[in-house]
Amino acid sequence: MTLRVFAALACAALLSMGPAPAPAAAADPFLVGGSPAQPRSWMVSLQYDAPDYHKKNAHTCGGSLVFPGWVVTSAHCVTDPAGPLPTDEVPVGSKRFHVRVGSADRTRGGETATVPHIVVHPGWAWGAGDDVWDVAMLRLDHQLRNQPIPLETVPAWPGEMVTLLGWGSLDPSGTGTLPQQLQQLPTTVLPHAACRDAGIGRDELCTTNPHGTDGPGPGDSGGPAVTNHRGHEVLVGACSRAEASAPPGQAPTVYSAAAAWRVWVVDVARNAAPWPS
Repeated sequence: MTLRVFAALACAALLSMGPAPAPAAAADPFLVGGSPAQPRSWMVSLQYDAPDYHKKNAHTCGGSLVFPGWVVTSAHCVTDPAGPLPTDEVPVGSKRFHVRVGSADRTRGGETATVPHIVVHPGWAWGAGDDVWDVAMLRLDHQLRNQPIPLETVPAWPGEMVTLLGWGSLDPSGTGTLPQQLQQLPTTVLPHAACRDAGIGRDELCTTNPHGTDGPGPGDSGGPAVTNHRGHEVLVGACSRAEASAPPGQAPTVYSAAAAWRVWVVDVARNAAPWPS
């Protein structure tokens, strides 16, 4: 199975995070066809510093604040890719992850925190039967004041309207720099069969590519798909992948379904060591 993963700069895991998965090499780093979005208190830009490679505050994936001290993102954003690394990749030992939360500008505003501990879902693996579990929890170095987003308790159904969020170029060629301004893209959930070429798993969602041109790409990995319940946004999924041969926005996108890993997320946060008083 050949997949296109969506991390702008494929991130590697610390050795203590467990064995690495085997995604395909990352490609174009972009959300296509989006429009400027208002800030969300729970929206996360996952970034890293790599002093040895003169990188600082490099945005690599999106994420969602689900508890005051916890962020959920895609597992492939924080685990070691297999095969040749992208030319702009750096060794995992040189990376130090941090987050900016609650700002529509990924370079300023909101709250910031470092990421001292990462918990990858124990079932995470590309192409491992019907379950991929492309999800990870990031424990922050302190609890934030920002309001987290609630998790959906039932899977989104085909035809349901969702909004995708992330920092990505509007260029369908996959060139250019990542914008500072958060982007959003309204779309709908499709039947599983529409994402068959992307190896969709049993507990995942397929989102359409509006106009046949618009959709997420690398750099939007881990970013949220949300729906609106009685005036409040609820997290329904995290951006995972599309089929490898399709450029950004040309094919539907697979999102890991929040309803499938909601209990695991709660258990991770519940069983962690207590926060310092």
